[in-house]
Amino acid sequence: MHATIQKPIDEIIGYLKNGEKVFIVGCGNCAEKCRSGGEEQVQDMIRRLKEKGVEVSGGACTASGSSLCKLSTCRKLFEENRDGVEKADSFIILACGQGIHTVMDATDGGNVHPGCDTIFGGETVNDDFITEYCSLCGECIVEDTGGLCPITLCSKGLLNGPCGGSKDGKCEVDKDKDCGWQLIYDRLKSKEKLNLMQQYQKPKNYARWSRPRQLNLEGSKATFKSLAGLRTVNSKTD
Repeated sequence: MHATIQKPIDEIIGYLKNGEKVFIVGCGNCAEKCRSGGEEQVQDMIRRLKEKGVEVSGGACTASGSSLCKLSTCRKLFEENRDGVEKADSFIILACGQGIHTVMDATDGGNVHPGCDTIFGGETVNDDFITEYCSLCGECIVEDTGGLCPITLCSKGLLNGPCGGSKDGKCEVDKDKDCGWQLIYDRLKSKEKLNLMQQYQKPKNYARWSRPRQLNLEGSKATFKSLAGLRTVNSKTD
């Protein structure tokens, strides 16, 4: 999921021109889980903006568990709320950056404002805690690190062991954070795979981390495109 936090209300209002009428859009999936853009937050944002003198034409959120970043879902949401959407000069999006672009496409280039900051992609450990385990780098090496990503868990993103500055299993950069490579070592030891730490990891191909990336799932083949080139996989047999 993509973790988001709401921007300060004054920052959001600062995006608006005098007299600009807005429609609030929320996401019933990731943003709802983060309590930054679900139905409750959409209604609260409407109330707070009105108290600040902003004219609001309405608001809507996708159904619980349904993502705003699916174009057909977004278009259906706007069709169901056509009156408020047509009256709006712009849209405040309480969702991740992907949701923002989906609203642009669903409104044929409508004016959009971010209502949230997208901070990372992570795991929902429980209803009150979301943590980052993957940096979405496009070149996964966790087969050799016990399923734990050193790019994400190590503050320095080291690929071939710890920096030497950790102490008592804690990171040199952040004393409250576990050393990523200590976690990897402990994991490999528990699985009797410490020999994997002897393997050399080549430098990352950061071209695969280039933006924007594309994944085309049309037909039987999945095609991933980045600056590193095209990578095609037969999604049915490979």
